[in-house]
Amino acid sequence: MNRAREFLTNLATFALALVLAFFIWMSASEAQDPIRTRFLEIPIAYVGLPDGAALVNPDPRETVQIRLEGPDSVLQAQNPEDFTATVDLSQAPSGEETSLPINVTALRPGATISFITPEEVDVLLEQEVTYQVPVELEFRGSVARGHTQNEPLIEPPAIRVSGPESRVSQLNFALVTVFLNNTAATLVETSVPIFYDQSGRVASVTGLDVSHDEVTVTVPVEESAGFADKLITVTWTGDPAPGYRLLSVTADPPSVLVEGRPAQVNQLASVTTEPIDINGLTESFSQAAVLTLPQGITIDPEQTVTVNIQIEPILTTSTFNRMPDPRGLRAGYEAVVEPEQVRVILFGPLPVLDALAENDVRVILDLFGLEPGTYSIVPDVDVPDRGIEIRSVLPSAVTVTIQEAEEATPEADGGGALVATAPAAIEPATTARTITTASNSTPGRATPAICYLMVSGITSAGLQEICIERHTPK
Repeated sequence: MNRAREFLTNLATFALALVLAFFIWMSASEAQDPIRTRFLEIPIAYVGLPDGAALVNPDPRETVQIRLEGPDSVLQAQNPEDFTATVDLSQAPSGEETSLPINVTALRPGATISFITPEEVDVLLEQEVTYQVPVELEFRGSVARGHTQNEPLIEPPAIRVSGPESRVSQLNFALVTVFLNNTAATLVETSVPIFYDQSGRVASVTGLDVSHDEVTVTVPVEESAGFADKLITVTWTGDPAPGYRLLSVTADPPSVLVEGRPAQVNQLASVTTEPIDINGLTESFSQAAVLTLPQGITIDPEQTVTVNIQIEPILTTSTFNRMPDPRGLRAGYEAVVEPEQVRVILFGPLPVLDALAENDVRVILDLFGLEPGTYSIVPDVDVPDRGIEIRSVLPSAVTVTIQEAEEATPEADGGGALVATAPAAIEPATTARTITTASNSTPGRATPAICYLMVSGITSAGLQEICIERHTPK
């Protein structure tokens, strides 16, 4: 008896421990993956539509909202594609609006659907019919003067529309608007038709089966008898100024519509302008032109013709030989430049190149801060900013040797003043040129900056007095 009681006590204790362990496990699992709620929007699909029936005014964006409950890890993996919401139309009566239930099915297990809204949807089935809705045209504007509009071609001439009888039967025609806008050639346009009902109001075809979304309209346009478009030939006299050329001559518009007897119009190849004088011109211009028309040929008096004449300078190259001009040579030193001349090839307008003065093209050597020695100096070419391009400098670098200048005895006139001697002309065979600066300056006294620039050429006696510091400037 005691053993039986002990066994029952142990069994009860074991069962209690098992229940407590289960609850503890459930609490721990829920703490790690808690139960949550999530809402999803599921699109509604209609199935089971009877033959010969059509659903009136279906909303392709109609959805049903569902509420899911389950572990958070499961809900996060759920998507609207994991559910289907269907409405069975197989038992719906025709011609009578009725409410049908929405059936939601889960394709992936793990979550519970606890709520659906709405639970039902109202549907109306009608007999499906097909109509051929004719396409009509509306023209805006007209063809160009002297042209004729022929019978248009419509493709397709009618649009097939299928759907519920109550909607399709209300359609009257489909309208396409064509804008002519003074067209002078056959016009082909593709447009989206607009449907109108029996009351003349715009009708929606959303949800209906429409055979064509666009309509192509071809409007043949041809010249009328006695009218024709003729090209304009511009005539001119004279030539541009020397150094300039005639680039182009155009008429705007390039052709005009002429009117006359058909035979005479057909024989006319083009119409010409009165001669335009371009003699001695140096720039482009535009002006109104007067047309020379044969007897019996006329044009629209409101039509004006503008002639555009483009004139531009002739672009060419020109070669200049220049002696380099050293800058910044220190006092008491001389520079020997080899070669003594640099060839500069310029490209630009011929009149500008011809008008360049001797001092407009200069070749400069920068010797500032250089100590005695031999250097390869890249010359700097200075030209006016007149649309000129430096194409070539030969040689690209010159050799400059800087050395101490030899003592020279200044020449004096009868009054004892220092006389500057003009440099002798440089023969073409000479290959080197020596530039010397004064070196007998008084110690401790600064030489004026201008003296560093006077490396060649003729200077006044007074300036030489200053540079060799025999005279103090006031």
